[in-house]
Amino acid sequence: MKKNYFEVAKFEYLKTIKKKSFWLATLFLPLFIGAVGLISGLSSVEAAKQMENPISFSKIFIYDPQTVINPAFFVAPYESTTDVEASKEMVKEDKSIALVTLSDNYYSDLTSTFYYRKDADFMGTANLPSVINAFVKQSAISGISNPGVINILNGKTTSTSYTYDENGTLVKEGFEKYLLPIASMVIFFMAVYISSGFLLQSVSAEKENRMIETILSIVDKKSLMFGKMIGLMGVMFTQLSTWLIFGFGIYKVVMSKFSLPIPVDFSNIDLSLLPLNIFLIFMGFLFFAAIMVGTGAVGTGAEDSRNLSSIFIILSIFPMYLMQILLTSPNGPLSIVLSYFPFTSFMVLLIRNSFGALPTLELIIGIATSIIYVVVAMFLALKLFELGCLMYNRRPSFKEMLSYFIKRG
Repeated sequence: MKKNYFEVAKFEYLKTIKKKSFWLATLFLPLFIGAVGLISGLSSVEAAKQMENPISFSKIFIYDPQTVINPAFFVAPYESTTDVEASKEMVKEDKSIALVTLSDNYYSDLTSTFYYRKDADFMGTANLPSVINAFVKQSAISGISNPGVINILNGKTTSTSYTYDENGTLVKEGFEKYLLPIASMVIFFMAVYISSGFLLQSVSAEKENRMIETILSIVDKKSLMFGKMIGLMGVMFTQLSTWLIFGFGIYKVVMSKFSLPIPVDFSNIDLSLLPLNIFLIFMGFLFFAAIMVGTGAVGTGAEDSRNLSSIFIILSIFPMYLMQILLTSPNGPLSIVLSYFPFTSFMVLLIRNSFGALPTLELIIGIATSIIYVVVAMFLALKLFELGCLMYNRRPSFKEMLSYFIKRG
């Protein structure tokens, strides 16, 4: 029987990318994120416009029994009043008028009360407390003679953080410290949990409809399994490339449209960590792809295979629940243990490496164990594929699998 991995890979790749459902699922994510970004941008622009003129009231009466506010500050739309009841009557008659009363002990309790009609402008009423608070503070600040104190009270503080690395080098800290870990984790999840799922669906569906019998009459089992993995690896790269291209395009459109500032210094991103991240993502995909092939082969159908695979997925995302520990103590005992547990090693090593917290010795051990885990997973997947792909209506028992491994190992 002819061994032709790449013919199988080509067939599997074209079969997947020709499906409308694949492109709908692939394009939905970037388009959805783009739509959310566009809506958020429009909302931010609109909110900024409204904040430029937060007052929608034509007149705001202020009752100030302790003369907290400097009289010079009472310019339109602000107007001082001593007759609260008369002002309330005017508020009842006109929704563009509001009344603010400062308490008799405002200096000690800082309490104020607001009156306006129920049908008054929503944004105007929402902004009114903060506007009055700022108005009172500016009046208080105007009585300070020291310009330095005024600047402290009015100015916006800025800060910069620096850290010393293990070599004693001073490094500026910022959001860019988290950019590589976040991007790596997003790509890892997409590659491992979305793209490798195509293998589970392909194997379990072909087994369920018995199409696999016809395919195995043309190619051998090893060619079929590895061909599927190669083909769906191409699907993964196609999907990731599409997301990256659309993501970059949406980013450029949104940025050019709204000119939103990005507080990231890209020159501070340590790109030397990227090769190992790519390696771990690739190895993680191969490891979980092998698991998907194995579970797809031993399951009785698509639903049964999905149930089986969920066990392994839960194990693999377990580090997410311990993220705070992993970030605060990346070289602690728990981080080290999870770095070498098969189902969590790829993600934990990826997180630790992204933050530059992976010692050289552990880096070497991590690369070696990742390769070993993938080789073992591939071997077990092949044996499970050979055993289960032609077994219908029931799963092979653990005893049957163990016996098969021993005989065929």
